[in-house]
Amino acid sequence: MSRLLINESPVMIIPGLAAKIGLNEAVVLQQIHYWLGISKHKIEGRTWVYNTYEEWQKQLPFWSVSTIKRGIRSLEMLGLLISANFNQLKMDKTKWYSIDYEKLLEFEESLQERKAAPIKEHAPEEDSGVTKESAVPSSTKKEIPCRNY
Repeated sequence: MSRLLINESPVMIIPGLAAKIGLNEAVVLQQIHYWLGISKHKIEGRTWVYNTYEEWQKQLPFWSVSTIKRGIRSLEMLGLLISANFNQLKMDKTKWYSIDYEKLLEFEESLQERKAAPIKEHAPEEDSGVTKESAVPSSTKKEIPCRNY
């Protein structure tokens, strides 16, 4: 059997979550969720985990530190990830993370509402049957037959 197939702890994601928030963000969020499940750090009514970007990169070695930073920043901007600094030493800039599960639920519900609304599958120009002339010299224009299906 190949040593490249699940002989170590896998990184798991939900495909639907990745489609909604992005692959990198889904992986980071899932990894933080995993650690929150075993964390003993309860502060201000929340469970927290902490890691430096370099420590996250050791867990996700297929990404650069800058990719992890972008994923975390994106999750913070979406409001799904809460960051704080609970370190004893002020010079210690290690970030602490918690997931806003209520916000995640609201986010999921809003996406389901949008999904329920009908979505037009093609651009309006496709419906009108009107084509726009482009600024291509007539010597290079070629008429292409149109098929009606």
